[in-house]
Amino acid sequence: MATTINLDISQRVDITCRRGDTFIVSMTFKDGDGNPFDLSTGYAWKLDVKETDTTSSDIIPDTAFTYTGTAQGELTISCPATTMANVEGGIYVYDLQSDQSGVVKTWVYGVFKVNEDVSE
Repeated sequence: MATTINLDISQRVDITCRRGDTFIVSMTFKDGDGNPFDLSTGYAWKLDVKETDTTSSDIIPDTAFTYTGTAQGELTISCPATTMANVEGGIYVYDLQSDQSGVVKTWVYGVFKVNEDVSE
């Protein structure tokens, strides 16, 4: 019999992006046997970027992100440059969650670093 059970399947993935640039990132998710999750339907996604893990307000509103999933397990997340232009350079934290028929799962989390931009 197992002496511990770890229900936290999330993985740390740090993200670095640039202020004022369009944010686009693609990730591929597979199960323990290497089979891709079908992310094309049934998932509601939420990416929260906050100053710290205990901060209540978002640095980037979750509604600014769009999510596109495929049957091959690829999830593409994007945010427009106009929104990213309003984000101060700095080091923040984030996590990516899904809700699939009431089952909430955190897939990835980590540092969300925004580098300052020179161009305006």
